[in-house]
Amino acid sequence: MKSKALNHFPQVSFKGEEKLLWNPILKKVFKNLPEERVRLQFVEYLLLEAGFSKNRISFESPVKLPRDKSNSRTDLICYDDNFTPLLLVECKAPDIRLDAKVALQIARYNQKIEAPLLLITNGLQDYWFSMEGDTLSFLDEIPITFQPSINPERSFEYWTKRGVAGKNSHPQTRNWISESSGYLFTHKEISTKFFAFEGTSPELGLANYYRVFKTGENKRLALSLSATPFGATRLNAILNKEGDNVALLSASLDLVASEENKNTIFQSATGFQHLDIKDEIGFSFKEELSTYIRAISDLMD
Repeated sequence: MKSKALNHFPQVSFKGEEKLLWNPILKKVFKNLPEERVRLQFVEYLLLEAGFSKNRISFESPVKLPRDKSNSRTDLICYDDNFTPLLLVECKAPDIRLDAKVALQIARYNQKIEAPLLLITNGLQDYWFSMEGDTLSFLDEIPITFQPSINPERSFEYWTKRGVAGKNSHPQTRNWISESSGYLFTHKEISTKFFAFEGTSPELGLANYYRVFKTGENKRLALSLSATPFGATRLNAILNKEGDNVALLSASLDLVASEENKNTIFQSATGFQHLDIKDEIGFSFKEELSTYIRAISDLMD
């Protein structure tokens, strides 16, 4: 089934220009790595949508398995009211296929944990199992304890904690950012993708989750709202044609709100230039982001 980690996002913390992942239970930061993002996305689901208590979730519990030279560590364990293991979770990066090998791994761990429920997830798909003795049975429904029961509030503060909105964003932009973030990142039937864009300037905030739109034959536009290390917010767009990224557009929403005319960076094979997104596509915070998708794609083409 589709993962419950979809449309949930890990909290972040900036250390200088480096974006790190903030663990709200351990209260410490981790490297921004794919498997860690998946793990914290699922934790966000447990806390915000399933209403599970953070006091009954543990990370990286050591497990000593037969024939292993050193301890292995579990990704997540959820406990019942008596603090007996209830659910063992194994998290993989999104590009890792969830197969029998992964299921066997979590079953081996469970020889020591003895949780009645098991879950393997890569942030895109979830596979739930029940464990009775040595018998592992696939579940086609989420166990009732972990079903969604709360509609999480997605305020501007929510998006700042997740590195989507800059905490120092211009007041004029904040409602638009919150509404646009909901449009990009919380559609139940559409998943977002994390693009790292290694080697790009941290000031642009390109490393983030994106929603991808089809804007033509063999043409895709990836859109994101991203906080910068300095507390600003940028609207970032990547145009992909026939499988290749061919253009980048990055608009500073704070400069737009401040009526600065060089508010947008545009880069393609023809070079680098500054634009005014207001003049180019009539951009305004009075209109929904969806209004501008085709115009942004055409501008970048």
